[in-house]
Amino acid sequence: MRAPNIEKTLTPKETFVFKDLTGSFFNPKWHFHPEFQISYIVEGKGTRFVGDHVQTFEEGDLTLTGPNLPHLWRSDEIYFEKDSKLKTRGLVIYFDHELLSNSLLEKEEFYNVNKLVESCVRGMEFLGETRTKISKMMLEIVEEKGFRRIIKLLEIIDILANSEDYNLLASPGYSNVFKGEDVEKMRMVYEYTMSHFKSKIALDEIAGMLNMTATSFCRYFKPRANKTFSRFVNEIRVGHARKLLLEDNFNISQISYECGFVTLSNFNRQFKAITKMSPHEYRKLFLNIQTSIV
Repeated sequence: MRAPNIEKTLTPKETFVFKDLTGSFFNPKWHFHPEFQISYIVEGKGTRFVGDHVQTFEEGDLTLTGPNLPHLWRSDEIYFEKDSKLKTRGLVIYFDHELLSNSLLEKEEFYNVNKLVESCVRGMEFLGETRTKISKMMLEIVEEKGFRRIIKLLEIIDILANSEDYNLLASPGYSNVFKGEDVEKMRMVYEYTMSHFKSKIALDEIAGMLNMTATSFCRYFKPRANKTFSRFVNEIRVGHARKLLLEDNFNISQISYECGFVTLSNFNRQFKAITKMSPHEYRKLFLNIQTSIV
């Protein structure tokens, strides 16, 4: 197999690892590993995949993913262009599940931490003041040594455990069913879709890349993504539309075309199905939020 189904990020002697990742784009590989992962995006924009969840991300994005939860931070296409001078930066902490052993989580003092561990199997996105606090603490952890680093990590976990300002990401019914060969196949699907979602997706072509018929590909994709391929494509298109609606450079009809929708009526229908509001309502909501902040 070209790609393993698990990436190991810690050695047996390590409790956790902190990484300050800077590059031209984020790791484009769909993967999972047995460690918990706290990720803070300092610089960069794109689409975040966690389990069956698809959402755009930008600077300030803070997430916690549990063990063996597949994930991918896919940078926007502009980051992959030959002459691009854009950079990405992410602060990431990987910590071992043994730091939060079952015997500890059963204790009364660890009640909120236990709830956090149970929730992050779906992935968690943190917002507001929690985001601000954690971003500063993740930079401070670099200065600590020895057991002081563990204490700083536990302080971070404590803040996350007591925060109410978060969203769960993957759906309640999601479970990781990937095998070794699935990781490489799904990476190819994600790569193709992110590069072609602005135009008509050729199902026969993407199926052919995996040596499948269109019908067998659809049967293959659904249990692994917990959704149909058409729903997956529409979520990516709607995610891109959200960005364009906030930039206010295009009217809604232009955005519909830019995101790969053939008709405006289908764009409106799919956007509302995914976000629970129309494109016009979405734009108006965030314009009102920006106005109130100013």
